[in-house]
Amino acid sequence: MVSMLFIAAETAAEAPGFLPPLDKVVHFVYYGLIAGLLAHGVGNRWLWVPLILVPVIGATDEWHQSTIVGRDASFWDWLADEAGTVFAVGAYWWTTRGSGRAPETGR
Repeated sequence: MVSMLFIAAETAAEAPGFLPPLDKVVHFVYYGLIAGLLAHGVGNRWLWVPLILVPVIGATDEWHQSTIVGRDASFWDWLADEAGTVFAVGAYWWTTRGSGRAPETGR
């Protein structure tokens, strides 16, 4: 998913984009999916990884878009990326918060 942000960026400039506010919803969902998948991959003890890494990826994507003709960078897009990240990691933590306990030994 992350590689597609950079590989398809130039061809995406030719296609019609999503109109506001739907574009922010797309950012929220896409980066939320990235964060949720990464959270699932690293587990509850390492949830700080997607909370740091995914917004950095979003900022890098926005910077990259600023260098492509027909695209523009937006702080609000990045903020939607961050909101999706926090929501997805929070939802992951909420649904799995009890799974990190050691099993009972029966003693």
